Amino acid sequence: MVKDLTSNLDLYFTILSLTKDNKNIQKELNISKQKLYYYRQKLQELGFLKKDKNLWVVLKSTKIDLEHALNWKDKRIRGHAFIWKIKIDRIYNWKLILEKKNIKYNLVRGYIPRIFINNKKIWLGKESITVYETKSFYGTNAVESRKYAVFELIKTINELQTKLGITFKYYFKPCREHFGMIKNELARQCNEKGEKIIVRDTLDGDWLWIDDSEGMLGELETGGKGFTKDRAKTNIEVQNWWNDMKKTDFKITPTFLMENTSKLKEEIVLLKNELLINKRDSLKQDKELSESSMDLRLVIKQMEANIRGLTELVYLQQHEISNLKEK
Repeated sequence: MVKDLTSNLDLYFTILSLTKDNKNIQKELNISKQKLYYYRQKLQELGFLKKDKNLWVVLKSTKIDLEHALNWKDKRIRGHAFIWKIKIDRIYNWKLILEKKNIKYNLVRGYIPRIFINNKKIWLGKESITVYETKSFYGTNAVESRKYAVFELIKTINELQTKLGITFKYYFKPCREHFGMIKNELARQCNEKGEKIIVRDTLDGDWLWIDDSEGMLGELETGGKGFTKDRAKTNIEVQNWWNDMKKTDFKITPTFLMENTSKLKEEIVLLKNELLINKRDSLKQDKELSESSMDLRLVIKQMEANIRGLTELVYLQQHEISNLKEK
C-alpha cells in the first residue's frame, strides 16, 4: 500500500496519461494488478477517474490539479511561485563555461544567459544566480512549506554545479514566494461565485488575494513584493487569525462588534445609574442606622441610671433593716 501519496505524484500522473491513451498500464509500468487497483481507486476518490461499465474514464488530467488533490487531505498551506536569489563567491564567465560544456542557452535582456534544469528557469547573472521554481510545496504551515522548497533549491543548485562542472560557495534568499491556505472557506465561496478579493498596501502591494488563478478551489494566498521581512510569518499570522475566527464559528464580525459595543454602552449607563441609586440608598440606611444607634445609646444610659437608682434604694432599705434589729 502507498502511504506517502505526494511522493508518487509522477506515478499517479503517468497512470492518468496512460489511461487517457488507452495503454496497458500493468505492462507499461510493470506493476501488479493489486497495486494498479489501489492507484485507480485513489484517483477515483480524488475525482480524476471514474469507471463507466468496464472502462476507466479520465475526468481531470492536469498535473497541478493532481498535486493539489493529493495534498488536500493532510496539508493546509501550499508554497509556490518561489524565486530564489543566490549570491555566489566569485564572478564566472558563464558564456564561456556553457559553450565549453556545449550547453544550450538564451540571452535574457541581451546579456544574461538562461538555461533550464528540470523545467526550472536559471538566470546566470554576473554576481548572482536566479532560480524560478515551478513546483508547489505543501506543509502544515508556511515555514514547513518553505523548508521543503529549500530542500528542492539545494538539489537544483547541486545539479547546476554538476552540469557546469564547477563548485561555488553561496547563500540564498527568496525574492518572491506565495503561500496559499488551501482549505479557506471564504476563498471557496468566492471561487464558486467567480468573485475576487485583493488586499494591498503601500509596502508590499498586493499581499493577500483570492482569485482562483491556478484553479485551486478554496485557496487564499499571501505574498508581496518582498519588502516584508518574513512573508512565511505573515502567512502564519493570517492562518492563526482565520483559525481564531473559526473558534467562534465566524460570528465575531465587525457588525457583531458594533452592535454589541452599543449594547454594552447602554448596559454600562444602566449599571452606573443603578450604582448611584444603591449608593444613595446605602447612605440613607447608614443615616437611619446611625440615628437608631443614638436612640439605643440613650435607652441604655437611662437603663443604667435606673439600675443605679434601684441599687441605692436597696442599700438604704438594708441599712434601715439593720437599725431595727439593733433596737
